Amino acid sequence: NTGRKTYIVKYFEELRKRYKFNIYLIDSNKFVSSFAVSKITKNFVSPQSSLKGKYSKYIKKFVKKKKINLIFPLTNWEIPILADLKNYFKKNNIEVIVSEKPVIKTCLNKLLMMKKLKTANINYPKVINFKEIKKYLPVIKKRVNGRSSIDQKIIFSVKDISKYQKGFFYQKYLKFQEFGMDILNDLNGNFLHCCVRKKLLMRAGDTDKAEIVDSKMFLHIAKKISKTFKHTGILDIDFLMNKKEFYILDLNPRIGGGYPFTHEFGYNYLEKIICMVLKREYKIKKIDKFNKNKIFTKG
Repeated sequence: NTGRKTYIVKYFEELRKRYKFNIYLIDSNKFVSSFAVSKITKNFVSPQSSLKGKYSKYIKKFVKKKKINLIFPLTNWEIPILADLKNYFKKNNIEVIVSEKPVIKTCLNKLLMMKKLKTANINYPKVINFKEIKKYLPVIKKRVNGRSSIDQKIIFSVKDISKYQKGFFYQKYLKFQEFGMDILNDLNGNFLHCCVRKKLLMRAGDTDKAEIVDSKMFLHIAKKISKTFKHTGILDIDFLMNKKEFYILDLNPRIGGGYPFTHEFGYNYLEKIICMVLKREYKIKKIDKFNKNKIFTKG
């Protein structure tokens, strides 16, 4: 599901020079911009992942025919299906960078995610019962299985309160600084590295402009989340910070829209994952003198 993630294609194109692999891109729409980035990629149109049976059948046939060794999912749509197929891939010596089914289920359902965070004493904005919204204004309305901030709404006053809708929940709206973080785990769910960015500009739930910040002060929370969820590969996190208090908003168990900031800063998580699969040594760049003025904008 490469979609508009043109930067990811470029990163793999750079890695191809060193590791000599073929790049296959799959999306359900033949007009996605990622298909037009490189002349060396081989692009294929799949059924939509909402058609679970057709999508599973297509992927199984595709990886066998093309002799695929490694799969990177890029959106939340396909990861539950790939998690279901993890044992099938394993039997065929294919590595898929996706977490186990319980981890995926928990991360994609915000209520289950917060229940898991609670067991580890990790903060998140208070969940508000619909009947008590008036007492806690402003409140934010979210989808339980939401993506890309779709249908999110801030309720500032009583007149903004609409009827209760199934599939939504409510949280206390906190106007604190928002951050993003990539947490890299190895293929067995053990912590390896993290990178934190201060969000400066957002568009459609995606980070457009960000400043990389020193991750030392966030290391303890990164390791705690890594140990709690035991994810595979990259976990993309959104959180708020007020002085020294953290409030987790979202956990996306995949390469997220904020990954380019991590990569452009010099932390090549994609190369590390490839080397783990190939059982080769690769050390993520260590930055001794931290440059606080590194600000990146997509595009």
